[in-house]
Amino acid sequence: MFRSIVKPILFAGVIAICFSTCKENLTGDLKPNLAPETHTIVDTIMRFGNDRFKTQISILWWGEDPDGFVRSYEYSTDKQNWFTTTKQDSLFLVNIPLGQDTLDFAFYVRAIDNQGKKDPTAAYIVFPVKNSPPSVQFEYAVGNPKRKPDMSFPVLKFNWKGNDPDGDENIAFYELYLNDTNNNPVLIDAVFSSLILKAKSTSSPADCDVYQGNSLNLHEHPMEGLYLNDTNQLIIRAVDIVGEKSPYVYSYKIYVRNPVSTTLLVNAYSTSIAAREIFYTQNLDAIGVTSYDVTRLQEVNGDHFTELAPDNITQSMIFNLFETIIWFGKSIDFSMALAQRTSNEFFENDGKMFMAVEISSSISEQAGYLDFSPIDSLVGLPKGAIAFRLEKGSDVNPLQAGWPQLKTDPNKFIASARPFYEDFTSVPLYDAVIMKSTSSGSEIWTGKSTVMAKRENSLGKTTFIISSLELHNLNGNGNFNALFTKLFIDEFEL
Repeated sequence: MFRSIVKPILFAGVIAICFSTCKENLTGDLKPNLAPETHTIVDTIMRFGNDRFKTQISILWWGEDPDGFVRSYEYSTDKQNWFTTTKQDSLFLVNIPLGQDTLDFAFYVRAIDNQGKKDPTAAYIVFPVKNSPPSVQFEYAVGNPKRKPDMSFPVLKFNWKGNDPDGDENIAFYELYLNDTNNNPVLIDAVFSSLILKAKSTSSPADCDVYQGNSLNLHEHPMEGLYLNDTNQLIIRAVDIVGEKSPYVYSYKIYVRNPVSTTLLVNAYSTSIAAREIFYTQNLDAIGVTSYDVTRLQEVNGDHFTELAPDNITQSMIFNLFETIIWFGKSIDFSMALAQRTSNEFFENDGKMFMAVEISSSISEQAGYLDFSPIDSLVGLPKGAIAFRLEKGSDVNPLQAGWPQLKTDPNKFIASARPFYEDFTSVPLYDAVIMKSTSSGSEIWTGKSTVMAKRENSLGKTTFIISSLELHNLNGNGNFNALFTKLFIDEFEL
């Protein structure tokens, strides 16, 4: 083993000694370093008219050195300013001068060898370039159904996507108009791809504030020409950095309603929509509250909602047009989640909300969307129970003086009657004789049984009332008039 290791080491030493001796005996003149040679993929390109290159050009080059190797390259577009690279290809975006749509783009490249010598005759190629026009199209919120309303109050959201064959960074800005391209356009920087329009007045046609992008950057110029109580559409075209414009593109048409009041009825039912709405309008009319607006959040037309705004920011701005919201629906998941995300500014502006939604036994006791409401948490089902319910003709009892005694329909039981704990800022208004159902039958629930509560502000004014029972089920005593008067006249001062 020892001998097999030593031999290669001795042999290497002999070679080194020989090389040193031979090197000392070399004679002659050292040849000068030869310059490298540079090449591009082609030398000449002939294209004319629309057959010219787009303004994004991919160029390939390489070099050869006869007595060494190519270390790097320099390239230039004017033979004055040179840029160093070790790459052998790159993508170049050609900036055509404003007002022109063609340009002969010159490209020079020279190799540099391992001793720093440069190719004295740089490779040269000219690309005939023609600018390509941009394009743009409107985009709408995905989902099933889509949030693409047929009707809205005067707050509108639009999204779009621009494209340029020469590179999307070639788009300089967008021109936007409402309804008529003879109006003055609003120019939107290409960094934005959406806007919200909000009417500045109740006169038609109205000017609109323009909020750009998700950051809601307020544009310095309003957009003119929003027709109230009529259909509207946004018109857009893209403009690139040389001033070439896309064709006009038109959005879908949307009917814009001018609010007639400061009270909004939010119908969040997905079935029996008209019947539930009539229940509220008839009972409000009966107590003298006849001025209100209505929106149907879960009504669907084909593949899209008829009135639900494209996003929660826009829906929030719509709610902020009103001072009082009366919200009724079946699904707590839909209603509470949406209200939580869209009512913060509404309440900051001293808005008042009533909400009646069914809360089923399957909903989590600490559902995250409860935190904005008077509800602290939901009462959990006891062990062995399947659901909380109300029998036919069950009593719903007032917990504060002056509130009417209620009773459920004597011919109908309520399958979901979820009680809750109110938070420390709220006051319980009603509890109910609730039954807990089990696999073997049912018995009266003796725990917390609050089903309606209210929250007041620091001045003692009611700002939020919530009911876990749908109001239309509570007319067993035929006294809706007294209940609506207490809710909306006494508490909300309508």
